Amino acid sequence: MNSSIYNGSSALLSVQKALDVESHNTSNVNTVGYKSDSVSFQDMMYSRNNVGMGSNMPDVTKNFNQGLLKYSGFNYDFGIQGEGFFTVIDPRNKQQEFYTRAGNFQMGEDSYLQNATEKRVLGLIPKITGQPITKEYNQQIATVTFEDKNVAISINTFATQYQKTAHSTGSSGDNNKSTDENLADIEALSKAYEYALFNYGRKLEPGTPASTHKETMQFDLELSKSGEYTPEITINGRKFQQNFVESPENTLKLLSDQVNGYAGITSSVDEKGILTIESMVAGQDVNITNVLLNKGALDTEVISTGQGSGSNLVDALFNMIKTKVEAQGGEIASIQSEITKTQSANKPDLKEILLDLKAQKLSDDEFGTLENDGGNIYLTQGQAKFLVGRLEPVVFNHMESMRPEGGNLYTSTEESGSPIYRTGKGEIKNKYLEVSNNNLAEGLVNLMVLQKSFDANSKTVTTSDELLKTALQLRK
Repeated sequence: MNSSIYNGSSALLSVQKALDVESHNTSNVNTVGYKSDSVSFQDMMYSRNNVGMGSNMPDVTKNFNQGLLKYSGFNYDFGIQGEGFFTVIDPRNKQQEFYTRAGNFQMGEDSYLQNATEKRVLGLIPKITGQPITKEYNQQIATVTFEDKNVAISINTFATQYQKTAHSTGSSGDNNKSTDENLADIEALSKAYEYALFNYGRKLEPGTPASTHKETMQFDLELSKSGEYTPEITINGRKFQQNFVESPENTLKLLSDQVNGYAGITSSVDEKGILTIESMVAGQDVNITNVLLNKGALDTEVISTGQGSGSNLVDALFNMIKTKVEAQGGEIASIQSEITKTQSANKPDLKEILLDLKAQKLSDDEFGTLENDGGNIYLTQGQAKFLVGRLEPVVFNHMESMRPEGGNLYTSTEESGSPIYRTGKGEIKNKYLEVSNNNLAEGLVNLMVLQKSFDANSKTVTTSDELLKTALQLRK
C-alpha cells in the first residue's frame, strides 16, 4: 500500500508540472512569436517483481513549428516564414547574443533598430562609398537597387539644378551646342546610364572596358563649282544636309552644327575638311551612312566603336554625365551601399542596424521611411532609396536544445550548437508578425485530461490511505 501511495503522489507531482506547462501555454496564446511547450510522461523504475514505481515528467521541450504570419501593416514588423531566429543584443552587454522569433521591432531613441524590450537587432551592414546626397542634390539621375546570391546593392545618383546654369558651348564647326542641346545631351547620357545600371543589375560583374564610337570623313574643300557644294550625312537613320553658304569651309561648319543638334553626339570639322563625329555615350555605336558631297559618296574611317558592359560601362557613363553637368555649372553626387551576403552554413558577421541616414553619411537628413525586401532594409527619402542593413535569420543544428530566457528570447547552448545562416531556410516578411503557435483548443483538451488524471491519481492516494487505516484497525 505504501507503493500505491508513492505511485499516486509521483503521478500527482507530474500532472501538476504538466498543468503548469499547459497554463503557461494558455497565458501566452497572444504572445508574438511564442513557441509552445510540450510535455510527456514516462514510467519510473520497476521492483523485482515487475511492479511499477510510478511516473514522472522529463524536461519540457519547445515546439518550434511555424506559427501563423499575421499582417500588421506596420513598417517595423517582421516575420520569418520557415526556420530561423532574429539575433538581438543588450547594448549594456554586447557579448551575449539572444535569439527570438518575435519581430515586433521599432526604432529606438538612439536610431538603432530594436525589439520591444530595447534590445538592438543585429544584421549585416553595408559598405558605403561615394558622396552623400545632400539637399542641394535634388535632381534625380538614377536610383536603383539590385541583388544576386552574393550581394545586395543600392545606388543613388543625383545632381543640382544644372538647368538654371546651363548655357551654350563651342563655336560654329567646333562642337557647337545651344543651351537646349546641352540639356538634351545630359538627358541622353542619363537614360544610357539608367539602362547600363539595369543591365548591370541583371549580371553583377565588371564586364568589358567602355569606349565611345568615333568616326571621321574627308570632305574635299576644292570641289565647289559655281557655288555648288552640298554635303550630306545620315546618322542612325536621320538625314542631315547643308546647302552652300558663302564657302565650302563655312558650309561644312553649318553641317557640323546641325549634327551637334543630335542628342548625345558631338561634331567638329577642321581646316582640312575632316569631319569628326563622336558619340558622347559610352557603349553606344553610331550608324553613319550616306556620306555624300554633291551626291558623290565619300569613305569614312572608324576610329573606335561604342563598347562596354557591367560596372565598367556604368562607371564610364557616370564620369561622362559628371563632366557634362559640371560643364553646365552643376554638380553631381553618387553613393553606393553594398552588403555582402553570408555564404550558406557560415556564421554571419552581424552588427547593430543604424536607421540614421545622416550618421551613416548617406544624406544630410537623418530621417527616412523604412522598407524591406526579402530581409534587405532600405530607408527611402524623397526619390532616393538607401540600403542600410540586412536581416539574416540564423538557425541551429539542434534548436530544441536552446535555452528559453523569457521575454521571447533564447540563448544557444553547447547542445544546440553555434548560430549559422542557411540559404533558403527562412524568408523575412515585412509588415507581418508571427503569432503564437499554441493550439488553444488542444490545450484546453489537455487541461481537462490532466484534471481527470489528477482526480484519478488523488483517488489512488486516498484509497490507499483508507486501506492502510483499515489494516491498522485489524491490529487492534
